[in-house]
Amino acid sequence: MVGGRIKRSTSSGLTMDQGAESDLWSLGELVRRAGLIPKNQPLEVEAFSGGVSCVVVLVRTKQGAWVVKQALPRLRVKDLWLADRKRIFAEVACLRLIHDRISEHPAPGVFYEDREDFACVLEYAGDGCRNWKQDLLSGVVDSAVTRRVASILAEFHSKTQGDEGVKKKFWDNTNFHQLRLDAYLATTAIRHPALVPQLDEVSSFLAEERICLVHGDFSPKNILLLPDGRLWVIDCEVAHYGNPVFDVAFCTNHLILKSIHLASLPHLEEARLMWSTYWSETRFAHLEGEAVRTLTALMLARIDGKSPVEYLTQQERQVVRSISQTLIEARAESFATLAGSVGDRIRIRRGQ
Repeated sequence: MVGGRIKRSTSSGLTMDQGAESDLWSLGELVRRAGLIPKNQPLEVEAFSGGVSCVVVLVRTKQGAWVVKQALPRLRVKDLWLADRKRIFAEVACLRLIHDRISEHPAPGVFYEDREDFACVLEYAGDGCRNWKQDLLSGVVDSAVTRRVASILAEFHSKTQGDEGVKKKFWDNTNFHQLRLDAYLATTAIRHPALVPQLDEVSSFLAEERICLVHGDFSPKNILLLPDGRLWVIDCEVAHYGNPVFDVAFCTNHLILKSIHLASLPHLEEARLMWSTYWSETRFAHLEGEAVRTLTALMLARIDGKSPVEYLTQQERQVVRSISQTLIEARAESFATLAGSVGDRIRIRRGQ
């Protein structure tokens, strides 16, 4: 949501030359439909770039700015990837829960949801906002941010564990199957048939062990760092009542991959910090082995699944394949072993 923005127009008129631009303006009009601005208030619409699952626009008026998000039926990736558009409503419900129940309200407010157009209107973080992924890829490591991210996730999981109302609202995990288990693990299993038994086991415990609310896309690109020092979690359209190990593995995986990409031991230390902080603040220590197995599976899935990480070189991809395949095959459950393997490769690359 805070990637490069393409300004389509600053005009208040809605006559556009291309259908895509007309669609953007129709999304902008949701702010008016929500009653947030007067009927004749001019507005400016800018399209956010970079997302694969939704169309996201920023709507500005002299009264304020809002983000409008609409779910796509087909995700914008190379492989065919379809998903139920009703996932936007799970996202709205999850954002409201994070905003209302987690310390310091670490999520944007929800102003409106459109059940017909599969869209919602959200609070805007501000022009000085950036996402955690941008910082990490530029070499910026801030342990205070890492600890806060891990603590938010631990609180999110702990406060929803066994909550019957949350369980009922988020029990349907269709989105998780479509957007994660099928697109990541099943696709990876097809491309690595020797690992099918191990990857199927991971998919089974992720789908069948229903313990608390799971974000489903808890990654650095979805952690916003606001100008006033606050932190927001966004993009939870894969939210479901499930196994918490997915979220901690998903986020830690991104730190691991960036450490390999940048040959950075400090980034690897942040992965260790994320991991240790999370487990020290939850009651799920008995699940850590499953979390390590999930992490190794996701390492390979972000190379050979339907949504490969865009910043890794071919050489770096092969490093990830080598490490993850070995650990998946062995059904490794030790984070220290995984981190040690990554650290060894980084030191070799750095000539240490």
